[in-house]
Amino acid sequence: MPANHDKYEKIRTDFYNGKAGFGGEKEFDYQLRDFIPPYPHAILHDVFLKHEHAYFQIDSILITPSIIVLFEIKNIAGKLHIKQNPTQFIRESVNGERTVLRSPIEEMERKKHYFASWLQARNIDIPFVDYIVFAYQNELTIENTSSHRLVFSYEIPNRLRNLEMKADILNAKQITRLANELLKTHRHYDPFPLTEKYALSIQDLASGVTCPNCEQLTMLWRTRSWQCRACGHIDRHAHHATLAEWYCIGGAQLTNRQFRHFTNIHSRHIAKRMLANPFTELSGKKRNAIYQLSPRVLETENLKL
Repeated sequence: MPANHDKYEKIRTDFYNGKAGFGGEKEFDYQLRDFIPPYPHAILHDVFLKHEHAYFQIDSILITPSIIVLFEIKNIAGKLHIKQNPTQFIRESVNGERTVLRSPIEEMERKKHYFASWLQARNIDIPFVDYIVFAYQNELTIENTSSHRLVFSYEIPNRLRNLEMKADILNAKQITRLANELLKTHRHYDPFPLTEKYALSIQDLASGVTCPNCEQLTMLWRTRSWQCRACGHIDRHAHHATLAEWYCIGGAQLTNRQFRHFTNIHSRHIAKRMLANPFTELSGKKRNAIYQLSPRVLETENLKL
């Protein structure tokens, strides 16, 4: 996307926030490996549920015989000032710029409300404990609010080991049943196609095949293989990753003409041969021909997600 596009900064910010969030969750998962309780339990990550009219997502859930622990994981750079009445999370960057963030405490309260209703609909009544987890150590200033819910990821194993376990409410079979019910009702989050999410046109984007070596849109088709104009790298199947990019950007369907525009190929016959691969299924004939892309195309080794 051109840097002067009016949606460039929005998409760039979303990308880096998503990348930071994923890194924070990986750090949390790494620290959680140190928690090996003596009682039956289940741990689920990134659960996306719907109850009645509401959708809600929980970063991680720990189910124990006595309580359920919910985790909201944040990876926020800079100093954090946390205030209450009203609840505010204020981030101060290295250059002193202050930004008011949406409060993860309020986000968690909403999720607890709907998750409690979700459990009640299944006749499960069990108390909650919740933590707002900062993936990496920030400088925190906390005013007029309880700090016991705010922890760094490295603190989590000790916090969990010190939890007070009262009377058992769920036995091992019930914990397994509840975990399976959560997995069954989990709704897969699909952000694609990104053109719809951001109201974009394919024509807004630069075309070309990405070089798997130097990651520039500089691959040219040379009879039997792709060759990079920038670094000289040769790859017979570089267009597989381009199909994966189309799946993310444009959706699960494309035509020969769209593929040619996206890859800068001029011959419809060459494009047709390239589209005859394990990731596409053809329907229709001639001008009505449409190729359906399989989600398996996202597993191509050249695509770095």
